Order: sequence, then structure tokens, then C-alpha cells
Amino acid sequence: MKKETRVQVSGYAVLGFAMLMGVIVLWNSRVTIDKKIIAQQEAQKPAEIELTLISPSDCEVCVDGNELLEAIGNQRNVNVLSSETFAADSEEGKTLLESYGIQRVPTVLVKGEYDKDNVRGEFEKLGGEEKDDALVLQVREPVYVDLASGQMVGLVDVTYLTDSGCEDCYDPTIHKSILEKGFGMKFKTEKTLDARSSEGRALLAAYAIKQTPTVLLSKEAGAYGGLTATWAQVGSVEEDGTLVFRKNSALGALVYEDLETGETVRPKTD
Repeated sequence: MKKETRVQVSGYAVLGFAMLMGVIVLWNSRVTIDKKIIAQQEAQKPAEIELTLISPSDCEVCVDGNELLEAIGNQRNVNVLSSETFAADSEEGKTLLESYGIQRVPTVLVKGEYDKDNVRGEFEKLGGEEKDDALVLQVREPVYVDLASGQMVGLVDVTYLTDSGCEDCYDPTIHKSILEKGFGMKFKTEKTLDARSSEGRALLAAYAIKQTPTVLLSKEAGAYGGLTATWAQVGSVEEDGTLVFRKNSALGALVYEDLETGETVRPKTD
């Protein structure tokens, strides 16, 4: 009888232990599930960030940093907790410039959850650099202020070279709208010269120009990355940095002069 009782007690002990283990496993499973749910809920929450714009002190033609602030704030899954702006020559601005090694303005500092999974890809597209506790977004395309020189970068001098010997040749000022709309180019000065004038002939000789009309851009145009990446297809970059347009056929069905053959090139018609 005692032996039977011991067997029963032992059996209950094993059963109790098994039940306890089952409870523990169930508890751990619930904890794991709860953690996953919490993690998923957290991942879906908007990333909380703080924005700081450091803007040029006096540059009306510079890239508008407020547009970048607005673009960031309008992103899906972003919650902007605060946004402030400092001029580059203010005490706060100078401190930020030095602290983050900023070389050009406007610049936007992003603090907070910019590396969260649901927004990381969008911020990576902006091409910023992580420094200390912030993502530093220095403007990449002109016009901006280079802090080392204090100069505005990307203001271009343009010369439109016409040809009075060709009455129906195209107007080279059409290049302006292409450069403004396609590449965001800003112009400092604009000048029109006749290729048959003394100054015009000097340009033809200096740059070995073979087609008129054409356009010449000062070396500041080299700051426009999108333009320089494609310019080789339509023109040249001279030793002094001047960009010379050389392929009028790229503009489509327009009339121009071929100075090598002395012929007026006209669109072919059926």
C-alpha cells in the first residue's frame, strides 16, 4: 500500500512539474508575442524628429532651405516635434556650423528617429551625413554660400552668340529656359553678341567655335552636377572652365550656321 501511495505521489509530482513547465512555456510565448506586437506597433509609429535650418545671412537667390524643411515634414511616417531656423552669422548659427563642420549653407540638421526603419530609406535619398547626434543635410546643388570663401556658388554669366548673317537662325536665348527648367541654373549676367562683330569673332577664334548661334557659360556652371554629367554630349569644357555649346542638332529641327562648310543647316522636310 505504501509503495502504491509513493507511486501515486511521484506521478502527481511529475504531472505537476509538467503542468508548471507548460505554464512557463505558455507565459514565455505570450511575452514573446506581446513583445512582437509592441515592436510592430512601435515600428509603425511616425518617426519623431527635430529640424534645424541654418540659412545664409544674405542670399536671395540661394536654394530655399524652407522648401527642404517642408518636404521633410510632408513625408509619410514623419512627426516633426520642433523646427527652428538660425542665420549663419547668428551666435546660434555659428555654434552649429562649428560643431558639425558645416561647409555650405543652407544646411538642415535632422535629430531624432531619422534612422527608423519606416523612414530610413527616404532620408538616405537626401544624401546627408551622420555627425554626432544629427543627420547633416548640406545643400548639394547651387545656388549656395561656400563658407570658406564667403562666396555664392552657382551664379552663371551667360553669353548668347547670335549670327546676323543668318536671318532665320534660331534665337540662342532659348538655352536659358532649358538651363533654368532642366537644371535650376541661376544667372548673374546675360550678354548677347553678334558672331560677326569684333568681339564675337574673338570668341569664335578663342574657343574654335564651328556652329552659330550658340551659348557660352562661365565656369560657375560647373557647380551644377546634373549639367556637367551630360554636357559632354552637347558641348565642351575649356581650359578656363567656360562651357561652350557645340551641337545645335541636339536642339531638334532648328536652323543654324555650319562655319566649317559655310552652309546654313535647315531641318529636312518630306
